[in-house]
Amino acid sequence: MNVTEFHQNIEQVWLKIEEQLEEQDCDVDCDTQGSVFTITFSDRSQVVVNKQEPLLELWLASKAGGFHFAFKEGQWIANDGKLFWQCLEEACRVHGEQVHFA
Repeated sequence: MNVTEFHQNIEQVWLKIEEQLEEQDCDVDCDTQGSVFTITFSDRSQVVVNKQEPLLELWLASKAGGFHFAFKEGQWIANDGKLFWQCLEEACRVHGEQVHFA
């Protein structure tokens, strides 16, 4: 994946997150500032998803922990084999929202 493809892929990830949160009536606000996408929950806690362009990685940080994902075999996968979408669902659960990113 080159840098242009990386940015296009991440933009699609962010769009899917926002669409799914809205479709599933989650009480959250989404905001994008440069390379950082933030989900703010009703209690003001946050999940942060950001691009790491130099590494071509996607990072996720929340109360549930921090994860680094590389794009392999058509998916964002952490070194321990965890999938981005599963980790994001768990992060949202920890922050009080049940959401599925199928």
